[in-house]
Amino acid sequence: MGFARALPLLLIAGGIWGLSPTLAKLGLGMGVAPLGIAFWVALGSGGVLLLLARLRGEPLRRDARHLRYYLAAGVTGSTLANLTAYHALQHVPAGFFALLVPLSAMITVLGAALLGLERLSARSLGGTALGFAGVALAMAPGAALPDAALLGWALLAALTPVCYAASNLVAARMAPPEAAPLPVAAGTLLAAAGPTLLAGLLLGQTHLPFAAGWRAEALLLALALLGALAYLTYFRLIGAAGPVVTSQVGYIVTLAGVFWGWAIFGERLGLLTLPAAGLIFAGLWLVGRRRR
Repeated sequence: MGFARALPLLLIAGGIWGLSPTLAKLGLGMGVAPLGIAFWVALGSGGVLLLLARLRGEPLRRDARHLRYYLAAGVTGSTLANLTAYHALQHVPAGFFALLVPLSAMITVLGAALLGLERLSARSLGGTALGFAGVALAMAPGAALPDAALLGWALLAALTPVCYAASNLVAARMAPPEAAPLPVAAGTLLAAAGPTLLAGLLLGQTHLPFAAGWRAEALLLALALLGALAYLTYFRLIGAAGPVVTSQVGYIVTLAGVFWGWAIFGERLGLLTLPAAGLIFAGLWLVGRRRR
């Protein structure tokens, strides 16, 4: 499958992942606790994927190796990532958060080099530097942050792609090679639900059904279903188009996130956002080109 045929799937996956932070920000505004959102979305998306995997005859493996992987990937890529993301989204614009997403690819390359999984080339190092420069510019006055007082929350949000990168590295080191992707995704999300619930209990951030009204519950259901659809689309892309085409989803996530932040919250990012996004996209292109 070439890029033109893969474009609709890229738009679906990227559009959903770009929309999700904005929907989560809506849920936070309705009074749903950050970890309450994270728990119900992980449980719901994981449950949908598990059901689909069983309908396809793909069992959820529960041996020690798979369970260790589910837990490690779930804690890094879901529990910790959502802990930072949803707390930061209470304060920073969703469009700014979307600019951070491509950093996960760059941090993954750096982490892989530090772990000895691959060599760090000048191209990937330069791409990573451009990406970080773009994020630094996005945090500057007149860019994506409306107030310099939000810098601390912006730095907290920047830990989210670090968590995504850690999950990628966990996959590189621990993922069982014989595992089918659909049940693995289900197992990872379901495994993340437990630690997320525990963290919510410790921090007083649980969410009881209908405690915030039916609109909040409808939003949580939409987030869970959209998350499952994004995973399914992503796996379809990987299988049919390969990783090179699939990697282009990062651009769409950022553009969609900025668009939805404007459309739903009326966010107006500063003029410096455009060169910041350009630097980030250039860095993502260099890192992706190196990994082809």
